[in-house]
Amino acid sequence: MTKDAFKKNIPGLEKIFIIYSRLTHLPYVECNEETFDDESFIYTEEEDAVAKAKALTEEKKATVALKVENKHMLQTLSGFFTYGINMLVFRTKEEEYRLELKELINRPDFSKIPNDKKPMGMDKPIENPQLQLSMMYFLQELRRGMEKPDKEAYRSMEEEVAVNLQRAQYLMPVQEAEKDGNKILQMMMIKLKDGTTMLPIFTDVLEYMHFNGKRETKLVLTDLEKMDKMTLPAETKGFLLNPAGAGLPLTKEYVVRLAGAKG
Repeated sequence: MTKDAFKKNIPGLEKIFIIYSRLTHLPYVECNEETFDDESFIYTEEEDAVAKAKALTEEKKATVALKVENKHMLQTLSGFFTYGINMLVFRTKEEEYRLELKELINRPDFSKIPNDKKPMGMDKPIENPQLQLSMMYFLQELRRGMEKPDKEAYRSMEEEVAVNLQRAQYLMPVQEAEKDGNKILQMMMIKLKDGTTMLPIFTDVLEYMHFNGKRETKLVLTDLEKMDKMTLPAETKGFLLNPAGAGLPLTKEYVVRLAGAKG
Protein backbone atom coordinates (compact mmCIF):
# COMPACT_ATOMS: atom_id res chain seq x y z
CA MET A 1 0.00 0.00 0.00
CA THR A 2 1.29 3.47 -0.83
CA LYS A 3 1.75 6.12 1.83
CA ASP A 4 -1.14 8.19 0.45
CA ALA A 5 -3.44 5.17 0.40
CA PHE A 6 -2.55 4.31 3.99
CA LYS A 7 -3.11 7.91 5.11
CA LYS A 8 -6.64 7.80 3.65
CA ASN A 9 -7.29 4.57 5.58
CA ILE A 10 -6.26 5.94 8.98
CA PRO A 11 -9.64 7.56 9.85
CA GLY A 12 -11.27 4.19 9.30
CA LEU A 13 -9.03 2.22 11.67
CA GLU A 14 -11.02 0.76 14.56
CA LYS A 15 -8.12 1.26 16.94
CA ILE A 16 -4.43 2.01 17.12
CA PHE A 17 -1.74 1.26 19.70
CA ILE A 18 0.60 4.06 20.74
CA ILE A 19 3.84 3.43 22.61
CA TYR A 20 3.77 5.43 25.84
CA SER A 21 6.59 5.90 28.32
CA ARG A 22 5.91 4.70 31.85
CA LEU A 23 8.63 7.13 32.98
CA THR A 24 6.84 10.28 31.78
CA HIS A 25 3.22 9.10 31.28
CA LEU A 26 3.52 10.67 27.81
CA PRO A 27 4.15 9.24 24.34
CA TYR A 28 7.54 7.60 24.06
CA VAL A 29 9.69 9.78 21.80
CA GLU A 30 12.89 9.20 19.88
CA CYS A 31 15.03 11.54 17.80
CA ASN A 32 15.75 10.08 14.37
CA GLU A 33 19.53 10.10 13.93
CA GLU A 34 19.29 10.79 10.20
CA THR A 35 16.38 13.23 9.87
CA PHE A 36 16.37 14.61 13.45
CA ASP A 37 12.60 14.19 13.53
CA ASP A 38 11.02 13.77 16.95
CA GLU A 39 9.14 10.51 16.47
CA SER A 40 6.29 8.72 18.16
CA PHE A 41 5.45 5.09 17.33
CA ILE A 42 1.98 3.84 16.45
CA TYR A 43 0.94 0.28 15.60
CA THR A 44 -2.14 -1.15 13.95
CA GLU A 45 -1.56 -4.62 15.46
CA GLU A 46 -1.65 -5.09 19.23
CA GLU A 47 0.84 -7.97 19.32
CA ASP A 48 3.44 -5.91 17.45
CA ALA A 49 2.93 -2.93 19.76
CA VAL A 50 3.24 -5.11 22.85
CA ALA A 51 6.44 -6.66 21.47
CA LYS A 52 7.91 -3.19 20.85
CA ALA A 53 7.02 -2.04 24.35
CA LYS A 54 8.57 -5.19 25.82
CA ALA A 55 11.78 -4.72 23.83
CA LEU A 56 12.11 -1.12 24.98
CA THR A 57 11.38 -2.09 28.57
CA GLU A 58 14.17 -4.67 28.44
CA GLU A 59 16.47 -1.75 27.57
CA LYS A 60 15.22 -0.03 30.76
CA LYS A 61 13.05 2.28 28.67
CA ALA A 62 9.86 1.31 30.47
CA THR A 63 6.97 1.60 28.01
CA VAL A 64 3.46 0.31 27.42
CA ALA A 65 1.28 -0.13 24.34
CA LEU A 66 -1.77 2.08 24.91
CA LYS A 67 -4.89 1.25 22.92
CA VAL A 68 -6.74 4.22 21.43
CA GLU A 69 -10.20 3.60 20.01
CA ASN A 70 -11.29 5.29 16.78
CA LYS A 71 -13.57 7.79 18.56
CA HIS A 72 -10.61 9.09 20.61
CA MET A 73 -7.99 8.98 17.86
CA LEU A 74 -8.25 12.55 16.55
CA GLN A 75 -8.31 14.11 20.01
CA THR A 76 -5.35 12.00 21.17
CA LEU A 77 -3.16 12.72 18.15
CA SER A 78 -4.08 16.43 18.16
CA GLY A 79 -2.56 16.60 21.63
CA PHE A 80 0.81 15.65 20.15
CA PHE A 81 1.19 19.25 18.96
CA THR A 82 1.60 20.31 22.60
CA TYR A 83 4.33 17.67 23.08
CA GLY A 84 6.49 18.99 20.24
CA ILE A 85 6.31 15.65 18.39
CA ASN A 86 6.43 16.21 14.63
CA MET A 87 6.64 12.70 13.14
CA LEU A 88 4.29 9.74 13.53
CA VAL A 89 5.77 6.37 12.60
CA PHE A 90 2.92 3.99 11.78
CA ARG A 91 3.70 0.29 11.63
CA THR A 92 1.31 -2.25 10.15
CA LYS A 93 1.86 -5.99 9.89
CA GLU A 94 3.81 -5.54 6.66
CA GLU A 95 4.85 -1.91 6.26
CA GLU A 96 6.11 1.22 7.97
CA TYR A 97 4.76 4.67 7.09
CA ARG A 98 6.24 7.96 8.26
CA LEU A 99 3.71 10.78 8.42
CA GLU A 100 4.29 14.29 9.65
CA LEU A 101 1.74 15.21 12.29
CA LYS A 102 0.80 18.39 10.42
CA GLU A 103 0.05 16.49 7.20
CA LEU A 104 -2.30 14.14 9.02
CA ILE A 105 -4.04 16.57 11.37
CA ASN A 106 -4.68 20.29 11.16
CA ARG A 107 -3.30 22.12 14.15
CA PRO A 108 -6.25 23.43 16.19
CA ASP A 109 -6.93 27.09 15.37
CA PHE A 110 -7.62 28.72 18.72
CA SER A 111 -8.80 31.96 17.09
CA LYS A 112 -11.77 30.14 15.49
CA ILE A 113 -13.08 28.74 18.77
CA PRO A 114 -16.07 30.75 20.10
CA ASN A 115 -15.19 32.67 23.26
CA ASP A 116 -17.73 30.74 25.33
CA LYS A 117 -16.11 27.46 24.22
CA LYS A 118 -12.50 28.40 24.92
CA PRO A 119 -11.03 26.40 27.82
CA MET A 120 -11.07 28.30 31.09
CA GLY A 121 -12.11 31.45 29.20
CA MET A 122 -8.56 31.95 27.93
CA ASP A 123 -8.03 34.50 25.14
CA LYS A 124 -5.03 32.70 23.71
CA PRO A 125 -3.54 29.24 24.13
CA ILE A 126 -0.65 28.70 26.48
CA GLU A 127 1.56 25.96 25.09
CA ASN A 128 5.17 25.03 25.68
CA PRO A 129 5.98 22.25 23.17
CA GLN A 130 9.75 22.77 23.31
CA LEU A 131 9.71 22.51 27.10
CA GLN A 132 7.51 19.42 26.98
CA LEU A 133 9.77 17.78 24.40
CA SER A 134 12.99 18.53 26.26
CA MET A 135 11.47 17.20 29.51
CA MET A 136 10.37 14.01 27.78
CA TYR A 137 13.86 13.27 26.46
CA PHE A 138 15.53 14.19 29.75
CA LEU A 139 13.23 12.22 32.04
CA GLN A 140 13.11 9.17 29.75
CA GLU A 141 16.87 8.89 30.31
CA LEU A 142 17.13 10.13 33.89
CA ARG A 143 14.49 7.75 35.22
CA ARG A 144 15.93 4.67 33.52
CA GLY A 145 18.19 4.14 36.53
CA MET A 146 21.25 3.16 34.51
CA GLU A 147 24.27 1.93 36.50
CA LYS A 148 26.67 3.91 34.30
CA PRO A 149 24.71 6.90 33.02
CA ASP A 150 26.05 9.17 30.32
CA LYS A 151 26.67 12.17 32.56
CA GLU A 152 27.60 14.46 29.70
CA ALA A 153 24.37 13.65 27.87
CA TYR A 154 22.38 14.18 31.06
CA ARG A 155 24.00 17.55 31.60
CA SER A 156 23.28 18.64 28.04
CA MET A 157 19.61 17.62 28.28
CA GLU A 158 19.25 19.21 31.71
CA GLU A 159 20.63 22.49 30.37
CA GLU A 160 18.13 22.43 27.51
CA VAL A 161 15.28 21.86 29.97
CA ALA A 162 16.53 24.76 32.11
CA VAL A 163 16.59 27.15 29.14
CA ASN A 164 13.05 26.16 28.18
CA LEU A 165 11.88 26.53 31.77
CA GLN A 166 13.21 30.09 31.73
CA ARG A 167 11.38 30.93 28.51
CA ALA A 168 8.03 29.43 29.46
CA GLN A 169 4.81 30.77 30.88
CA TYR A 170 2.79 28.46 33.09
CA LEU A 171 -0.78 27.97 34.20
CA MET A 172 -1.35 27.92 37.96
CA PRO A 173 -4.73 26.90 39.40
CA VAL A 174 -6.09 29.03 42.21
CA GLN A 175 -9.25 28.99 44.29
CA GLU A 176 -11.33 31.90 45.52
CA ALA A 177 -11.62 32.24 49.28
CA GLU A 178 -12.60 34.84 51.83
CA LYS A 179 -10.32 36.42 54.41
CA ASP A 180 -11.42 39.19 56.75
CA GLY A 181 -14.45 39.76 54.55
CA ASN A 182 -12.41 40.11 51.37
CA LYS A 183 -12.13 37.72 48.45
CA ILE A 184 -8.65 36.36 47.91
CA LEU A 185 -7.04 33.82 45.60
CA GLN A 186 -5.47 30.80 47.25
CA MET A 187 -2.91 28.62 45.50
CA MET A 188 -3.82 24.95 45.21
CA MET A 189 -1.51 22.46 46.89
CA ILE A 190 -0.95 18.75 46.32
CA LYS A 191 0.64 16.24 48.68
CA LEU A 192 2.97 13.62 47.21
CA LYS A 193 3.29 10.03 48.41
CA ASP A 194 6.34 10.92 50.51
CA GLY A 195 4.36 13.63 52.30
CA THR A 196 5.97 16.51 50.41
CA THR A 197 3.62 19.39 49.58
CA MET A 198 4.03 21.27 46.30
CA LEU A 199 2.12 23.71 44.12
CA PRO A 200 0.94 22.29 40.77
CA ILE A 201 1.71 24.26 37.61
CA PHE A 202 1.05 23.33 33.99
CA THR A 203 2.56 23.86 30.55
CA ASP A 204 -0.85 23.97 28.88
CA VAL A 205 -4.58 23.43 29.38
CA LEU A 206 -4.38 19.82 28.16
CA GLU A 207 -1.99 18.94 31.00
CA TYR A 208 -4.29 20.69 33.47
CA MET A 209 -7.30 18.73 32.19
CA HIS A 210 -5.37 15.45 32.55
CA PHE A 211 -4.76 16.39 36.18
CA ASN A 212 -8.10 17.91 37.10
CA GLY A 213 -10.63 16.27 34.81
CA LYS A 214 -13.41 18.57 33.63
CA ARG A 215 -13.70 20.62 36.82
CA GLU A 216 -13.52 24.34 36.20
CA THR A 217 -11.28 26.53 38.29
CA LYS A 218 -9.44 29.78 37.85
CA LEU A 219 -6.10 29.61 36.10
CA VAL A 220 -3.57 32.42 36.33
CA LEU A 221 -0.46 32.96 34.26
CA THR A 222 2.91 32.80 35.92
CA ASP A 223 6.59 32.45 35.05
CA LEU A 224 9.88 31.84 36.84
CA GLU A 225 10.30 35.47 37.87
CA LYS A 226 6.85 35.57 39.47
CA MET A 227 7.39 32.17 41.07
CA ASP A 228 10.70 33.42 42.46
CA LYS A 229 8.87 36.23 44.29
CA MET A 230 6.07 34.06 45.69
CA THR A 231 5.94 33.41 49.39
CA LEU A 232 5.14 29.74 49.71
CA PRO A 233 3.47 28.07 52.69
CA ALA A 234 6.08 26.85 55.16
CA GLU A 235 5.45 23.17 54.40
CA THR A 236 5.62 23.63 50.62
CA LYS A 237 8.89 22.67 48.94
CA GLY A 238 8.27 24.22 45.53
CA PHE A 239 6.35 23.51 42.35
CA LEU A 240 5.40 20.33 40.48
CA LEU A 241 5.20 20.81 36.72
CA ASN A 242 2.51 18.69 35.02
CA PRO A 243 1.67 16.33 37.91
CA ALA A 244 -0.34 13.94 35.70
CA GLY A 245 2.34 13.90 33.00
CA ALA A 246 6.09 14.22 33.36
CA GLY A 247 5.80 15.39 36.98
CA LEU A 248 8.97 17.49 37.08
CA PRO A 249 9.67 18.85 40.58
CA LEU A 250 11.01 22.39 40.78
CA THR A 251 12.20 23.25 44.26
CA LYS A 252 11.96 26.85 45.39
CA GLU A 253 15.77 27.01 45.48
CA TYR A 254 16.00 25.79 41.87
CA VAL A 255 13.40 28.32 40.73
CA VAL A 256 15.30 31.12 42.46
CA ARG A 257 18.53 30.04 40.79
CA LEU A 258 17.00 29.80 37.31
CA ALA A 259 15.17 33.11 37.68
CA GLY A 260 18.42 34.77 38.72
CA ALA A 261 20.30 33.24 35.79
CA LYS A 262 17.61 34.49 33.42
CA GLY A 263 18.06 38.05 34.66
